[in-house]
Amino acid sequence: MGLLKLEDQLKKFANDQGVKVVGVAGPDRLDGPPSLDLSYTMPGAQSVIVLILPMNVPAIYDFLSKKSPASHNFDQFVNYQRMLQVENNLANYLISLGYKAKAAPTSADYRPSLYVFSTQPALSLRLAAIASGIAGQSWSGNVMTKEYGAAIFLGAVVTDAFLASDPQLPINYFIEKFCLKCKRCVGSCPSHMFAADNMEYVLLNGELHSRGKRRNIDLCKISCFGLHSLSVDRKWSNWGIHWIDDWVREPPNPANRLKIFAAMLKRGLTTGDSTQRFDILRRLCCYLWDDKVFEGIPGLDEFPETEAARYAILSKLMGRVGIFGIEKYPIPMICGHCALVCAADQDETAKRYRMLIKSGIVVPGENGRMVNVSSFEEALELKRQFPTRSGVKKNLKDTVATLLLWHKQYFGFDFKTSIKAWKYQRQLDKAVKYLERQKEITD
Repeated sequence: MGLLKLEDQLKKFANDQGVKVVGVAGPDRLDGPPSLDLSYTMPGAQSVIVLILPMNVPAIYDFLSKKSPASHNFDQFVNYQRMLQVENNLANYLISLGYKAKAAPTSADYRPSLYVFSTQPALSLRLAAIASGIAGQSWSGNVMTKEYGAAIFLGAVVTDAFLASDPQLPINYFIEKFCLKCKRCVGSCPSHMFAADNMEYVLLNGELHSRGKRRNIDLCKISCFGLHSLSVDRKWSNWGIHWIDDWVREPPNPANRLKIFAAMLKRGLTTGDSTQRFDILRRLCCYLWDDKVFEGIPGLDEFPETEAARYAILSKLMGRVGIFGIEKYPIPMICGHCALVCAADQDETAKRYRMLIKSGIVVPGENGRMVNVSSFEEALELKRQFPTRSGVKKNLKDTVATLLLWHKQYFGFDFKTSIKAWKYQRQLDKAVKYLERQKEITD
């Protein structure tokens, strides 16, 4: 490796560990929102190496078609940990060369905020991927790659080494080439978090990157945390257990933020297991566990066919990282449709989308076993026969645990981040106004 430039050495190191898509962003590429400020993750950091792994496609098919959620959840469990292992190995390699380096958590790593559910990334892996040239913005706000679409795992290592940036993709490359003809991510979100026609922008290095307007980010949290699993047309669902009754009759108004937040809080604090279902994501994405966690666990190619056997494997894995109380339905990752349907070509995306919207509705049936039905009326009848309830004591315990977890991990006020956010917002507003004036002149 001695004859290679440092950037090529780092890429080869990652390639040798099975990561085929690697990009580098140096100091010239990191002008953007506070979440692109590397010094928050590691003081003195100058560059970032971004890593991408693909999600398992057969597991995606199982998940979207309602065959089983377990294989995709297992794929996430394995690859979040695999990514952290590669990150740590790469960081240690940089350290061995005399640089400082730090592996970044792959998700659930948020900056402190007075509103603890704001989920502001400590480091936005999506923006880092755009800056490093290996991904581009998509309509949903996920990033797409030429190789895998948006169904990917992201990782990053920050370092004080001054690295040369890789060439960027053209601005709005995927938006113009794919998204404007597709937008299937809009229809794949149970709560319709994305606008179908309106755009918003992210300002990176003085250039506006388009994406679909987010109608209300809490709608995403509600769907992805399984608090409301039913689609707006009541024809399909994600793998969540719960419904928000008012939303079944009429979709919420995204502009009524307080009402949506209240619905999220009310439903989230009455499930009895919200703490575990979020904490497993934090534990998988922020901590690298010992190899013994996977001892005796089969790979996806040997995954059992029955759901009971699959759930037993997931329960065992969760127990090994300290998560208990959701053994009956050990499926914490229950949505993410907007990324899962988004493949590297439109035919494959259309295929995945059809799987989803024809997949039916899953609801808990007898003994809590998830049952797939083809109509809203059947689902409603099953929910009447087998209501999902948790006792007052369990709810109270979960409420306290959830509030403690979120406030312990994410409550606070970061003055530096707030100042950067204010400056960034002014720059963004100015750039958007200029773009709108140019459009008016052109029209």
